[in-house]
Amino acid sequence: MNQLMATILIADRDDHTRHHLRSLLELKGLEVLEAHDGQEAFDMAVGMRPDLVLIQLSLPIVSGFTVIRRIRKHCELRTVPIIAVSVNSPTSNRNLALAAGCIAHVEDPSEFYLLDALIDQLLPEKRLPLSSHLVQ
Repeated sequence: MNQLMATILIADRDDHTRHHLRSLLELKGLEVLEAHDGQEAFDMAVGMRPDLVLIQLSLPIVSGFTVIRRIRKHCELRTVPIIAVSVNSPTSNRNLALAAGCIAHVEDPSEFYLLDALIDQLLPEKRLPLSSHLVQ
């Protein structure tokens, strides 16, 4: 991992969503890790220690909620910001995600501007403005 750029772990069961987010985040100059299930997400978080985790709540094998709680209990990961991502989920999922240890919940990962703003807020010293890569 490059220590000069932030590393973001995307945990989402949908290949298309992961690919889309990866492409956008790499345009910002961020390093991206991908996990397709909850167990893989937790293992990658422990092994790679990302600067930020974007996690779908309904992951296979181990749920996103469980992964969030496990990350929060892991002494070296307690302070890693976690953003929950879920499509068409009830308000109760948002509340549960925040209670489990997420710092934010985004309803639709395709609304990248919301994630972009949160990432810029959470990783100000390691971010590159998206616009700097799009207009050349």
